[in-house]
Amino acid sequence: MKNVIKTSVLAVLLAVSAQASAKTAIFDLNFIATNNYGTAANSVGTVTVTDLADLSAGDGVRVTVNLSNLSQFASGNSGAVWISSYEMNFAGTELLGSDNVRHVAGLNTSNIEWEENGCVGYGTNCASSNPVGGWGGDAADPAFGQEINFATSTFTNGQFSTIDYLNGGVAGYTGFSVDQLLANAVEHNSDANAPDAYFWIRIRGNTAANGGGMASSGYWGDSIVNGATTGLNYRLNVLATSVAVVPEAETYAMFMAGLGLMGAIVRRRKSA
Repeated sequence: MKNVIKTSVLAVLLAVSAQASAKTAIFDLNFIATNNYGTAANSVGTVTVTDLADLSAGDGVRVTVNLSNLSQFASGNSGAVWISSYEMNFAGTELLGSDNVRHVAGLNTSNIEWEENGCVGYGTNCASSNPVGGWGGDAADPAFGQEINFATSTFTNGQFSTIDYLNGGVAGYTGFSVDQLLANAVEHNSDANAPDAYFWIRIRGNTAANGGGMASSGYWGDSIVNGATTGLNYRLNVLATSVAVVPEAETYAMFMAGLGLMGAIVRRRKSA
């Protein structure tokens, strides 16, 4: 009988673990895709995504991007190192609009492209990468659907942006959740050894003949050259490929209750 009870409790704990709904996920921006440099760089920041229901703030997700340590890419010349945008990959957002976004704190977006379907490879673009292709490079599986842009030179070291992405609206969208984001990781279409990615940021330097604040090369190899006419001379593509998931509070409570029941069974067995 005791073994039956113990087995039942273990089954409940396993079921709770399997059905737990993630409420917060923290992504580390530490993978330099340019030149396939990888994770040898220091992190340049984090992206924290939380279900709005867990914050009693509606239906959708809250995304906070915090930047740090951009100075590792600095040239020493005048000008700032900054990011022009971040991209993420929720499915089916092409019909969304202003009623699906809400600025909360920090920097606000200058505009959002809801159907970007961007691709990032090891080279200047996916077509020039070796191997050819990249994250979001499969035409049959477009990825990085949303591009959230910021004004030139504003999103610099130490800055943050908190924006809510809302379900509902005119489009009746229902896809904004932590679980949906985790289930929709972006794969590299030609490199089986490449990690899956969840976010992509573009690190840039100001307009200048010398590239402004962004170094033309460094430990990561050569920076991407966009051309002087763009006003955004040097660039690096950095991805978030690692994630720490924080389960909802109810999951912890159920898990601890199960452990307590297991402890009671053990105590009763010792006293018998």
